[in-house]
Amino acid sequence: MKKIMVCMMVALGTSFVTMAQTDSKFKVSLGPELSFASGAFSNTHSFGIGGTIQAEVLLQEHLYGTATFGVISYNGKSNGVGTKNKGQTFLPLRVGVKYFLAGGIYGAFQTGVAFLNNGQGTAFAYSPQLGYEFNTKSGKAVDATFKYDGYSGAKTLGTVGALGFRLAYIF
Repeated sequence: MKKIMVCMMVALGTSFVTMAQTDSKFKVSLGPELSFASGAFSNTHSFGIGGTIQAEVLLQEHLYGTATFGVISYNGKSNGVGTKNKGQTFLPLRVGVKYFLAGGIYGAFQTGVAFLNNGQGTAFAYSPQLGYEFNTKSGKAVDATFKYDGYSGAKTLGTVGALGFRLAYIF
């Protein structure tokens, strides 16, 4: 399953980059994520690392439609009796909107589904975000995003939450 998802991510990324080079109303960002478990999830898991690819299309001035796919893996914590909780991996697939408030500052919201490992099935995924896009000295664009990722409906996990940060290069 993971091999299929990775292959799908590479194929989507390649097609997005090709499309981004031909249409200025379309852009793609790719970058790593760092996330920290919150709420009850933080009792069993600590931090997560991963990466996402995000496609954006201009809908109207200041407003973009977004589609994001990625992977993030959380480390399990020791349960205090000499054993450690298993790590948990999420493969989120979300769509949403991104609205630029002023300059490069934006607010965004995405919703979708997350595929989970360890026989957990799927979960409803949502992610409110606040971020800033800026240009580097070389003229390339970078997207820095602070966000909350929520997942609910997983078989035994219940509702899972995490605070995260994404730093992505925009093609």
